Amino acid sequence: MNTENGSNILDVKPVEVKSVQQVELDPFAYLERNDFTSEKFKLEVRNLPKYYGIVEFKKLINQQLKLNSVKVKTPTRNGKWLYVCFHSDEEKISALNVLNGYSWKNTVLEVSEAKAVPDPLVKKRNEQFENNAPDTKKPKLCNVEAEKQMIENVTPLHHLPYEEQLTQKEKCMRNILLDYNKRLPRANRGLLGWLRKQQSNTNGLPCELLKIQSLKEDVKKCVGYRNKCEFTIGMDIENKEPVVGFRIGTYVQGKTCVAPIDNVSNVPEQMKVAVKVFQNFIRKSNITVFNPETYTGHCRQLTVRLSLKTEQLMLICVVHTENMEENIVETLKKQIIDYYTEGEGKFCKVDSLFFQKAKKRVAGEGNLFPLELLKGQEYIVEEMNGLKFRISPESFFQVNTAASEILIQSVKELALINSKTTVLDICCGTGTIGLSLAKDCARVIGVEILEEAVNMAKLNAIENNIKNVQFFCGKAEEVMNRREFQYPENVDDLVAIVDPPRAGLHNKAIELLRRMKNLKRLVYISCNPKAALQNFITLAMPESKTKYGAPFIPIKAIPVDMFPQTPHCELIVYFERYTENNENNG
Repeated sequence: MNTENGSNILDVKPVEVKSVQQVELDPFAYLERNDFTSEKFKLEVRNLPKYYGIVEFKKLINQQLKLNSVKVKTPTRNGKWLYVCFHSDEEKISALNVLNGYSWKNTVLEVSEAKAVPDPLVKKRNEQFENNAPDTKKPKLCNVEAEKQMIENVTPLHHLPYEEQLTQKEKCMRNILLDYNKRLPRANRGLLGWLRKQQSNTNGLPCELLKIQSLKEDVKKCVGYRNKCEFTIGMDIENKEPVVGFRIGTYVQGKTCVAPIDNVSNVPEQMKVAVKVFQNFIRKSNITVFNPETYTGHCRQLTVRLSLKTEQLMLICVVHTENMEENIVETLKKQIIDYYTEGEGKFCKVDSLFFQKAKKRVAGEGNLFPLELLKGQEYIVEEMNGLKFRISPESFFQVNTAASEILIQSVKELALINSKTTVLDICCGTGTIGLSLAKDCARVIGVEILEEAVNMAKLNAIENNIKNVQFFCGKAEEVMNRREFQYPENVDDLVAIVDPPRAGLHNKAIELLRRMKNLKRLVYISCNPKAALQNFITLAMPESKTKYGAPFIPIKAIPVDMFPQTPHCELIVYFERYTENNENNG
């Protein structure tokens, strides 16, 4: 390796691929690639029952009929027809024979083979070519304009004063609660009387909406706040040089080029430096950049995690290793190590350096291999609420550390936590919320699906000498059914804190929470409140054969701005178990 004179770091033989023009001529060329796509094995299902649920349909085909589908897609909102995708042509034909003419809910299904959709990138390019005659074509997008597009996509509110950003977010959260307001009576007519009284006290909302919480008292913390970013490695639009940054648009929009992040306001300066240094490594090497259109090339992604308190830095280099001989992969890993030990990269002071292989998609599998530690320790340490938290590469940790402290304080106040309270921390991650509340409550019981995160939560408890905590690994709906988990039923003052992924909590987990008779209070933290509405509805449904226990009703909600410069906002909703006392008090 010779980086001083800019000579090649690694000589990787380029893979012969179709030219862009060839690919543009055929929007179905992706079907000929060896990597898996469910579009090859797709059925169209029509004449569905008037009333049915996607979950019901999935249970029918996968559990009852054992057809082993990959995914079910609904192209239309009304759900009058849908697509079912499979792993192979044999499975598709077998499913066709079973489903076509099958009677379900007094309706005979009509099933046929479905055509694959065209590659959205190639389709978009073809449309642009057809709509622009040679003499009327728009000027080619330059790097400056591409960067502007990317910034508008990543931080669309960056041009607004922060107070105006907060006003927009409060209005958005209010509209979401108004939507909940409309859906709540349809879900449980028994709550209609309570809801009317509630609305009279809350300006027409189903619960009190408190003022948005934010870092506006220290506006400097509203920029450069992200402690984690996943950067794409691609080519710039003008010079076709390798860039480590963000895409200027989506694949569906026909955009795969990448723009630099020098002027992105929510990325901290230390992270920008780390990105630029890795970009230099890519440019000085002869290793090709991954092409998402043709699934060729190698350098794919750089994930950066940064502790804004301790300034510890973690890098995860993701490389698409298809068509790379193993000795070439090993050479690349060694050269990355050397670059950050003896070369330009040593000035970044990387505390944790990982390498991860990526591969072609295979049915039923992910496209990433396990992480491999190349240099340093397996975690970095962040400080929050006076505690130290170990963060591993795959650990969930809120991207805004300073705002997380505000969020946790809001949760504590809403949940009315005291020294006798047992906190049931659902989707606890590495234990940030539960451990932060442990000193103020009797006990914390955490549940998390990722084993690595649970192990890290246990280590975080030991690191901070917190002993009144216990963590369980598994799906929330499964863990709460275990015999050893039943003792929370004997606790007098029990509160659940739910902080699920963007899609929300599984209905079975909601149902199990409702079954806990001594659970009277529940705090739901959502980074995607629109998606969480269905969970809110399930909590409020009347008792039935599947919904045991009285419903939960919303009492208060607090927006927390975790993502300045963007339209996204966390919403915390505090629920209480419904009783006649709620009805009387409104």
